[in-house]
Amino acid sequence: MITRHYDPDSLMETMSPYENELEGFHPREWLEDEENVCLTDGNGNFTLFQRFSPEVVMGHYFLEARGREALKLCEAFLEEIFTGPYDVSIIQGITPHTKLGALWMNKKLGFKSSGTVNTIAGPCELVVLSKLDWERRCRDNGKD
Repeated sequence: MITRHYDPDSLMETMSPYENELEGFHPREWLEDEENVCLTDGNGNFTLFQRFSPEVVMGHYFLEARGREALKLCEAFLEEIFTGPYDVSIIQGITPHTKLGALWMNKKLGFKSSGTVNTIAGPCELVVLSKLDWERRCRDNGKD
């Protein structure tokens, strides 16, 4: 079951391998901002949706699960963020070119590439998924 999450300690347990990449991220303050949404399955898998504008969020996933299990979890996270009480119409993401698993996940989840952006972390793929495209994809895959 996917639920909203507010505990920074359990979030950081999963995020700790990426701590050197999280400059400027303060989980307690981030979670206290009601505009931001952290979702979990309760088993060390998290997605973070940081409010960018009224209906747009920047998405990040931090998962213990891998491969097809991770894909199924992320599909459930997308269903919750798009159908839950969060008022999200568009998810954007920036994925480093070195994160091959995350790039694979983006494609499998239906995110569309908007090209490469150069960041402090190096070249990253900018991806976007709209609620409309997600709904269309669910309908086409028989998940009404």
